[in-house]
Amino acid sequence: MSLPVRSLPAPGSRISQWMGWASEVLGEIPEGGEKEARLLLSELLADPLAPWTREREVLPVTLSEKYREWVDRRSRREPFHLITGSVPFMDARFEVAPGVLLPRPETESVVESVLDVLDCRTPSCILDLGCGSGILGITFLKKFPQARCLSVDLMETPLDLTAKNALLHGVSDRLHLLRGDWTEMIRPSRRFDLVVSNPPYIPSEVIPGLAPEIVFHEPREALDGGPDGLTFYRKFLESLPGLLNSGGVAAVEIGGDQGWFFRTREACLPGLSGPWVHQDVSGLDRVVLWMKG
Repeated sequence: MSLPVRSLPAPGSRISQWMGWASEVLGEIPEGGEKEARLLLSELLADPLAPWTREREVLPVTLSEKYREWVDRRSRREPFHLITGSVPFMDARFEVAPGVLLPRPETESVVESVLDVLDCRTPSCILDLGCGSGILGITFLKKFPQARCLSVDLMETPLDLTAKNALLHGVSDRLHLLRGDWTEMIRPSRRFDLVVSNPPYIPSEVIPGLAPEIVFHEPREALDGGPDGLTFYRKFLESLPGLLNSGGVAAVEIGGDQGWFFRTREACLPGLSGPWVHQDVSGLDRVVLWMKG
């Protein structure tokens, strides 16, 4: 049985009092109410040490009202980063919005794996399939200042957000956006030095059992990979040899239990080296790469 939540702190209360209240309100969150209260307060004050170093300070009324709103939204299982409006990725911050997949830390493994495989080579043309918030394409444009990127998505909302993030990161002049099904829109003659994607890869029947933050707040089309989670990859494998220039690299994120598929003959493609399956920091299969030539 849940304990009664303490009363809302009065205006002029200290940060410690607001965090104590928030910890109880968020007590049912699996990550832990105290941790969630600290993280929200840190974001509110743009100071990761604030919960420890400023707890005796009074929280200004305008900020306390915003904190109260954030805590209420989080208690209803709205995702943390959707509440704060941004997410860290590769030492940068990207804006996020409803209707777009929220970037996960494990996607950083895609960037790291590509940089390892490329070594000193510099791609000049990049293709980002299913761009979402734009984190992959924009990150690589920042890594390679002479490169240009084509970002493709089925939905308008992700493309709008990608455009916004590209402007924030100063790469919008090198980014082109295209809305539609890439299997129908990318001409066979159009080839790239780097192709990246974080596609939908969750099996359809698994999605209803996921956390409320995912089921009720993230777009199904960015999650649902079909009956076995591999629908996108099968289409991708058919097209991949024709998408890459000589020496080009392709990298996709996969589910942690999907590496077996990419170790079968179906993922071995004519004219391409690989596939190589890389693991994330948790030791799970996370990235698959190919190289042409």
